Amino acid sequence: MTRDALPPIRRPASARTRAGASQGDAGDRGGPGPAERSGGPDDVPGPPTVDELLRVERQLVELEMLAGAETAAVDGATLVRWSGHGPMFNHAARVRWEADWSTSLEALAADLRAAGERPAVLLVEGLSTPADLGERLRAAGWTLALAERILWTRRAAVVPHLDPRLRIEAVTAARSDTYEEVERAIFGVPEADAEDRRRSLRSALNRGRVRAYLVRLDGEPIATARLHSGEGIATLGGIGVVPSQRRKGYATLITTVATRAALATGSRLVWLSVAETDGGATAMYERLDFRPAGRWELLVGP
Repeated sequence: MTRDALPPIRRPASARTRAGASQGDAGDRGGPGPAERSGGPDDVPGPPTVDELLRVERQLVELEMLAGAETAAVDGATLVRWSGHGPMFNHAARVRWEADWSTSLEALAADLRAAGERPAVLLVEGLSTPADLGERLRAAGWTLALAERILWTRRAAVVPHLDPRLRIEAVTAARSDTYEEVERAIFGVPEADAEDRRRSLRSALNRGRVRAYLVRLDGEPIATARLHSGEGIATLGGIGVVPSQRRKGYATLITTVATRAALATGSRLVWLSVAETDGGATAMYERLDFRPAGRWELLVGP
C-alpha cells in the first residue's frame, strides 16, 4: 500500500454506536461527556476540551518520567530533572507564572545552572502563562530548541488488509530489547542511551504504563509505535519505519493499529506531536484524521 492509497476513515460494523458509547462507564474512565462527542458516524468530532488539553500537558511530563526523569513542584511549575540528559529532560513544565514571572524564572535558571544544566522551559500553547512567555524569553536571548505540533483524533482508520508476510507484534517486557534496538536505530539514538532506554521500557511494560507494537515483515522488525494511556486520553510516540522500508505505508499501518488499540481500551481522544519541520509525517497524520490543537516548544536560556 502506498502512502497515497490510505484506508478510509469509517467505523467498523462491529463498533458500538456512538449513542451507546456515550453511556455507561465513560465517566469512570475520565472520558468526556456526551456533549463533547460527535452525535453520529458522519459528524465532525468535537475538538479537545480545555480539560483534555490539560491532560495532554500532564502526559508530556509523564512521558519524560517513564523515560527515567524525576519531577518536583517548584514555584508555579513542575521541574523535570534527569541529570546529564540535556534540556529535553531538565526543564520547567506546566508553567503557570504570575505577574512576577521573572522572579520565578530566575530561581529556575539558578537551580538548573547549579546542577550543571542549561535553563530550559517547555511551553504549551494556550496553557502556559503568561500567554506570551515564549516571546518574552526570546526577547531576553532564549533560543528555540524544539517545537512540535499537537495533533488529535477521536476515531481511527480501518486497518488495511495485511500482506501475508506481515505480522503485528504486541511487545512484552521479555522481548522489549528487540523493540528498543529497532526504535533506537530508526531515530538515530546513541548507543550510550541503550541501557537506560531498555530499563525504562521494561519497567513501563511490566507496570502496564505503556504498550509497544512492532510490525514484522518476513520476521524482520521494520516499524515501531508506543502507546501511553491515562485519564481518558492516549498519546502515541516512537512511530517510525526502518529506512529501507519507508514510503510503503507501514507508518500508516502502525499508526492505525496503535490508534485503534487506544480507542478500544477506553481512550476518547488520541494525540501525538510531530516536528513542525516534518511535512511528510504531518500530512500522513492529517490523512488519518489527526487535527491540529496547538503546539509545544522547548526554549533554552543563554
